[in-house]
Parts: sequence; structure tokens; C-alpha cells
Amino acid sequence: MAEKTGVAARCATPFAIKAESGRLGDAARPESRQDLLRRFTATPHVLELRLMQRKLRLESNNRSMLDLAWEFFKRHQHGDSSDPEFRWRMVTESDLKVHSTAVPLSAFSAPDISYVNIGQRGFLAVDLEKREGISFFAEAYLGDEARLKHRPPLDILFCMTAASLGLTALSGGCVGSGDKCVMVFGPPNSGKTTASYLAAKAGSEFHADQVVFLDMRGGALSAWGDPFPAVFRPQTLDFLPELRRSARHSTYADLLFYYYDKSEMQSKWANPVIPVCSVFLDRSGIGEPELREVSWKDALSQLRGCMLFEEDPRFDEQILCALTALAEKPVYALRYDTDPKVAASFIEKMLQ
Repeated sequence: MAEKTGVAARCATPFAIKAESGRLGDAARPESRQDLLRRFTATPHVLELRLMQRKLRLESNNRSMLDLAWEFFKRHQHGDSSDPEFRWRMVTESDLKVHSTAVPLSAFSAPDISYVNIGQRGFLAVDLEKREGISFFAEAYLGDEARLKHRPPLDILFCMTAASLGLTALSGGCVGSGDKCVMVFGPPNSGKTTASYLAAKAGSEFHADQVVFLDMRGGALSAWGDPFPAVFRPQTLDFLPELRRSARHSTYADLLFYYYDKSEMQSKWANPVIPVCSVFLDRSGIGEPELREVSWKDALSQLRGCMLFEEDPRFDEQILCALTALAEKPVYALRYDTDPKVAASFIEKMLQ
């Protein structure tokens, strides 16, 4: 029999979902009053999430939203309890007009506010001053295998919240052994995901391939891997045919790719790791691989270019502190040909 998942399987744990009433927005509203942003929709289902040694409070009108959040972040549900540092309010609605979740996103930001349009009628918004994230989207995003298709709202909302939690989000990968790791950066199609996967197959831990979160809490640099599935390009399956059985086909706009659940290449609980070095991959080489060390000044500039997106100026000091600490570690540029085994071998050697 398949292992139970969802709320029923967790009712005896300290992380059990709580139902509450009488909270802000639960009061009855005149039916004639329009509520285009769903501000007055009751969100009685509550889940407290521990993420990267932080705590968030998730409220929703849909219990399935809490189940999905648990599946995303269950490896982080350990550590000391604390008061929530941020609130997520996620409202879903059955909408027959939403025929597809594979639609482009659009976004804008202003002082204190970030906004992402998601799907045909949905949105995500983060208020930095109130430390609150609000989302409204169709129930179609909670469908079968929601974790493995169409970038569901949870990953985007978490990245929009990260800086407020003291984390610096970089576009890149992370492969570790024990409490140390190698950070992996590079442009699209540079081999980050495949090299990280191959290094993990050789015995390392596959922490991240999309986003890595730098953490300077306590004054020392550490890093967290992303809680999202790995993403492979279709041509990678010709090189790694075993992925045809384990990866899930998906789309975004006109892009085709495959999601891979990398949890089998990870420890049971997510923990921070300490970078020993960073490597920027360049897949344009011919012949023998070329490895060179990057100067501190150039490393800092290149790392800043890896920022997931432009953050609010209030986080400038926090970001500079994290990037400077990472740039002070050895940083390398590896130029190689099309075979990602070369990059994987370098990662394995640095972790020895």
C-alpha cells in the first residue's frame, strides 16, 4: 500500500495544520461590495512552515494548498520553533476560464511592493513593509503532480520573500559533501544541472540547480539549496537516458523541459552547508579544459550578475555582505567542451 501523504498522515506531528476562525477577513462582507483582490476571502486553514531556520505562517482557503506547501518544504520541517517572520496568504478559486497553467509570467516592482502576474487571472504580491505575501490563482495549479509542472506559485513566492528573511538568492547550483559544498554558476546551457547531477551520482549531495540561498545569519557564510525539482533540457535525456523513466515532461510558454525530483540525492533533512569554492562554467571550449582562478574583484562582479532578480535597495548591505563573503572563497572559471563529466569531475575533486 502506498504511503499516506497529506494532512491525515501528519495529524500527530508538531507541524499539524490548524483551522482557525475569526481572523482578519473572516467577517461577513456585504455581497454588493466588490473584492477584486480577494482581500475579504476567509483563509481558515493554517500551516506553520520552518524554512532555512526561519518560520513562516501560511494561510489559505484551500486545504490542498497546505498539502502542496508541505510537499515542497517538508525537508525543512525541523529545528527550534519561533514566531513567524513572514505571512503568506494564498487564495485559490475554481475558474472554468483558466484552460492552461503554461502561460508566461510578467512582473513589476515598486518601493515596498513586488507583483507577479501568474496565469490568466492570478497574481502574487509581496508587501515588504507589512512582511506579507498574498496570492490568488486558479485551482488548476494544484492539480496532479503540481510540484513537478509549470512552476507553481510556491517557488516564486518563496524567492520573492527570501531577502526579507535575510537570504540572498542567486541563480546557480550547489553540490555538497557533509557540511561543505561547491557553488556552481554559469549561463543557460552551461551544464550546471547535468554536472551537479553527475557529481551527485558519484556520491555527493544535490542541493540545488536553479537557486541557491546565501545565509549570513550569525556572521558566517553558509548556503541552502533550493527546495524545487531539478530542470533538464530535452537534449540532456539523450546523454542521460535513465532520466526518461524518472523525469517529468513539462512546458513553460514555448520552452520544453523535464522536471526531476532530486530528493533521492539529498539527506532526509535540509541543513546549511559551507562553500569551499565557486566555479563558473563555460561550455564553449575546444580541446583540453581550461581552469583559471578569478580575481576577487571580478568574482564579486560576476556573483552580483547571478542575482536572481533586482532586490529592494533596503537589502543592499545584506546582499553585499553575502556576496563579499562568497567572493573571498576561491572562485574559478572552467572552460570546457560539451561533456559535463568534465565539470562534474572538477566538483568532485574540490569536495575531497
